[in-house]
Amino acid sequence: MGENGTQERVCLMDLRPNNWTINRMKLDRVREAWQRDKQDELPPVLVATIDGELSLIDGHSRAYAAFERGQTHIEVFVSDLAQIEGSAALYRHIHRVGPQLGIKTIADLKDRIVEPEEHERLWIGYCSQWLEENEHADD
Repeated sequence: MGENGTQERVCLMDLRPNNWTINRMKLDRVREAWQRDKQDELPPVLVATIDGELSLIDGHSRAYAAFERGQTHIEVFVSDLAQIEGSAALYRHIHRVGPQLGIKTIADLKDRIVEPEEHERLWIGYCSQWLEENEHADD
């Protein structure tokens, strides 16, 4: 996760998803961890502040499983966006467009849990195309 950042416990509903679908297979693995009471062995989710809000960068399956189990808070690792691998411009874009699609909290992903192939097509395909079209966005 990088060396710069802090670990803390935050309200799940304060996290804005930075992903618009959840891979069902990954979610099922996290659900299994909860069923075996091994959820504390899962790493904290990765968040960054974008536009003054906590944006959930990595760990959507972990966050959603915690939400399903009625958890109100989750362990997060807060990192500076510039320190996170990947395109900061893409992360900012996703954060800003999500609410237009009705995605403001982890609860909003309820009807967006898809099979791995669909996740690849919808989500990975979207991000790849956006990066191609905006290749200099981080410059």
